[in-house]
Amino acid sequence: MLAWISILAIVIITDGPIGLRPVTHLPGSVERFFALLTVAMLFSLAYPNRIYFIGLSLVLAVFVIEFAQVASFGRHARLRDAGVKVLGVFAGLAVGYFLRAGIDLIRARFSGDPKALPKAANQS
Repeated sequence: MLAWISILAIVIITDGPIGLRPVTHLPGSVERFFALLTVAMLFSLAYPNRIYFIGLSLVLAVFVIEFAQVASFGRHARLRDAGVKVLGVFAGLAVGYFLRAGIDLIRARFSGDPKALPKAANQS
């Protein structure tokens, strides 16, 4: 649910009135990168078996949301901004993937089932 709320927030902040945009005092590229990193990470944690579909969907969403700014007064669509957002998506997918792998490893470690662990972890 949090993943869906985060993408809705991105749409509202990106395409809504400029006054709704939060002020972070960070460069815009940094804000864009970490916003999409967070969204992609949340989606990859929520749907771990759908990483490729999530990646494709979020990259498509980035371009749709970015170019929807053309219709918003006082906003502009830039390919560079979309590129930064796509990099954030890829980084978020990687972070989410490794977080999920770590969570699964911890669960397996404490489940008491030695077959659930990777072979290297069973050598202790």
